Amino acid sequence: MVALNGYSRERLVHLLQVLRPAPQHWVTKAQAAISEMLTRDRTRVGERPLTESQLTELRKALERDPAFRQSFEADPVAAAEAAGWLELAQGIEREIRALIALAERIAADDAFRAELDADPVTALEAADMPPDAAESLLRALATPDDLLAKLPDVVAHQHQQEPMRTRLLILLLGVTGVAETLRNLSRRA
Repeated sequence: MVALNGYSRERLVHLLQVLRPAPQHWVTKAQAAISEMLTRDRTRVGERPLTESQLTELRKALERDPAFRQSFEADPVAAAEAAGWLELAQGIEREIRALIALAERIAADDAFRAELDADPVTALEAADMPPDAAESLLRALATPDDLLAKLPDVVAHQHQQEPMRTRLLILLLGVTGVAETLRNLSRRA
């Protein structure tokens, strides 16, 4: 047990009770800082970011090989590992873990849900979700149509390609098993 340096537990409880809640912009900045630290941690030594060629090879395999596609639908990480793409499997696993953490946050954090309802794109961007993947995420979570209606209309730019991570997230959010897991986790609240 740690000594309380002259303060009784009752005194500490009283002091904590008189504290006002932190302003919302402090909370938002803290969440953004934590999200940034987690993003940096995802690319630490030994965890290389996915490459364009890996994503291209994955898409080709999904298009041409029905057995691989079925395996990927059941378990994307195991399918990538079975195909011998260990780095890709690790990258997919990292992204799925991040999606699961986001679904759990949606389930547990009332303030975040309020932010999501008020401005889904801004709330999701603060949670490290690319804006172009917001619609796929909200559909995977089976959110109400009124929340989807708050997303801006996307203007297609033929010369611009979405970032690789966004394309991977959209691909993963289209996987039935991933979407069901996220949906179940986000409804636990």
